[in-house]
Amino acid sequence: MVTQAPPKKKKFINSINYFRGLAIILIVLGHSFDLAQWKVSSTLGEFIYALSLNGTVYFVFISGFLYNHIFYPRFNYQKFMLKKAQYVLLPYLLFSLVPVLSTIFLNGGGEYLPDELRNQPFLAIFWYLITGRVIFAYWYIPMAMLLFAVSPLVNWIIKSNKVLWFIFFLIPISMIIHRPIENLNAVHSLIYFFPVYLIGVWSSINHKKIYAYLKDNKKKVVLVLAAIALGLIQVLVFNQTGNFHKELLSLTVPDVNLLQKICLCFLFMSWLDNYEDTNITAINKTAETSFAIYFIHPFFISILYAVLSRLNISFQGNLITLIVATAIATLGSMAIAFCLKAVLKKNSRYLIGW
Repeated sequence: MVTQAPPKKKKFINSINYFRGLAIILIVLGHSFDLAQWKVSSTLGEFIYALSLNGTVYFVFISGFLYNHIFYPRFNYQKFMLKKAQYVLLPYLLFSLVPVLSTIFLNGGGEYLPDELRNQPFLAIFWYLITGRVIFAYWYIPMAMLLFAVSPLVNWIIKSNKVLWFIFFLIPISMIIHRPIENLNAVHSLIYFFPVYLIGVWSSINHKKIYAYLKDNKKKVVLVLAAIALGLIQVLVFNQTGNFHKELLSLTVPDVNLLQKICLCFLFMSWLDNYEDTNITAINKTAETSFAIYFIHPFFISILYAVLSRLNISFQGNLITLIVATAIATLGSMAIAFCLKAVLKKNSRYLIGW
């Protein structure tokens, strides 16, 4: 009897790992405007704000890339979902528990909880957990778990050899529906981000061709100019700052911010390919702790903001204070992650995903 050899382990791609480190920094930056006390008002500020937000696109793109690169060749749905439940869902539940309970029982349910659930604490707890709303960055986890759950669909699309066809069909839908209001609807978010995930998958399948094509710096410049143009269209033509949010079926302007972030995904992955054979310790450590930074940084930023408010410290925010705030929030979250890792050892993965 002939047995089939297991798939060979894929080569570790430094450039994508570096992209993961850069992506979490950009996500923290998008969440640091209040901490930096930068109240955006000028056109330039609005452009930078539009450029800074929607960093989740980078994370989803990288997730799709790594799914095809690592999990698809040796896919086992039960093992895959078990690992995601252990290292993604469990940390989410543990980090959310205290904020959810305090919001419901001490703060009257919070501003987002539907009125009909205010006297139904168990349903209120469930509502907060499926929306992720109690902590400003945690809406991503319910959507991510749905994304992991539809992996058989992703596998079918990959096997069809028509990944690009699905991307071209789904991207216009994402641009029409936008992100959900306050990111409260995980299914809506899944529809919005699903083609980005497929772009990551397609980029993994074709990464050598993409790197070769974008080796020419002129093509990287085109991506930069496209991102700038899309940002200016968003701010000057559509008068939209930050992310595009709306109800699923309402119609309004197209979400050009999504296209901007997709351009930047290809720019970053091709630029970072130049450092494929270079060991950059700082960005490696940031990438290594990226998921822990994700879980920790909302609390860290909130605590710093509360301290500044309690001490009545205020200043005129700008791009410099934003960069400083981002660095403090990122490094502080990393430091906490390393401390928890030192104390909990391997068990830290169940708490912070690392």
